[in-house]
Amino acid sequence: MKKIETYLPETLVERLNAEAKQTGVPRSELIRNRLESPAASGRFTTSDFHKAVTKIRRRLGYGLDRTQAESIVAAVFVELVGKAHSDH
Repeated sequence: MKKIETYLPETLVERLNAEAKQTGVPRSELIRNRLESPAASGRFTTSDFHKAVTKIRRRLGYGLDRTQAESIVAAVFVELVGKAHSDH
């Protein structure tokens, strides 16, 4: 394995430390798992985003332009990710 160094916000490090302690999994392994499987960590892929935009536009009879639909979907995704992190 190759070592990579990065800076993370203190709150994220605290959450990772708490989860590592709770699960008994090393913090580095948690980070690797999340990088390898973003969907499992509550993240959305770009494909998820585009599918949601298309579904919203279809549901509303294409009454929203693509930019408006993207703004709505982005706001919902941010809200969902924020809730997923606060649940940990």
